[in-house]
Amino acid sequence: MSIECDKRTLVISSVSERAGKTIIALGLALNFNGRMGFYKPIRENLITKNGNLIEEDAYLMKHTLNLEDEALLSPFSYNLLQGVVLQDIVCALNRVCDDYDMILIEGTKDISTGFIHHISSIQLAEALNTEILLVTDIYSLDMVAMIKLLLDKLDVRLKGIILNQSKDSTLEKYISRKGINILGSVPFLKELKALHGYEIAEDLGGEIIVAGRDLPIENILIGAMTPESALKYFMRVPAKAVITGGDRSDLQIAALSTPTSCLILTGGLYPSNQVIARAQELGVSMILVQQDTLTTAERVEALTARIDPFDTKKIKLIKQLITENIDLDSIWK
Repeated sequence: MSIECDKRTLVISSVSERAGKTIIALGLALNFNGRMGFYKPIRENLITKNGNLIEEDAYLMKHTLNLEDEALLSPFSYNLLQGVVLQDIVCALNRVCDDYDMILIEGTKDISTGFIHHISSIQLAEALNTEILLVTDIYSLDMVAMIKLLLDKLDVRLKGIILNQSKDSTLEKYISRKGINILGSVPFLKELKALHGYEIAEDLGGEIIVAGRDLPIENILIGAMTPESALKYFMRVPAKAVITGGDRSDLQIAALSTPTSCLILTGGLYPSNQVIARAQELGVSMILVQQDTLTTAERVEALTARIDPFDTKKIKLIKQLITENIDLDSIWK
């Protein structure tokens, strides 16, 4: 089924969830020589801004690329029992402001989601008569080969694949010999995986006692030992968040004596004024949560770092990362 669309489009999809297509999509848009639009028909990760629930990627793209309202960029909700009509998705796409040279369409969380309702990335690309750009990690290459076979049978064009968090020329050559077009390999950068205190506070419903300097959090440690043992433990790990009980002033002071980005205090127990004053002096964020230490640690470990559209350092890094590692000419031609 083909549906008329009056815009030049490219569908970006991923083999698996959390493969990194948002970073790739943003980097491509920032490197596009022209006016790039964005459309993500299915809302996935909702965040709260000014009391409103909005789609995270739509919020990012709106503010980074100076686009229209998030509700237009990501208009639909989806679950297995509540489908969305493909015709409605395309109609909403055509309502997006039309003064763009290209619209980058971000598919569902992985390439198969929505297939039963005919709205997966594959079916959307087929309906729009456009190509799919596939983002994958090195652990899903068997799936890539299978998807390539399916796309060939459905006569859906695969622009190529981007290997995320990998920089292996040998692997690239091997995949190319299998008839799969490699458009680039993006290396792992720990700076893009770093969390921020406000993200943790939002996701855990925590109270920010000290805002601090919003230092990046690259490591998570639990403080549940003697101060002497903790000090040795804390000294070895920089750029960290330390999770400990709100009543453990001894461990909190020990953490603040080492390179610490954030203190996460558990159990709903407020720290002493001495600890608060020391954190303010050092610019270390301090967050109070109601959960116990183990639950807090499990939830923080499961968090994925966001891309804040106002984090100019990270936005610049993403643009440079794509410039240096992706064959942009092949993507846009």
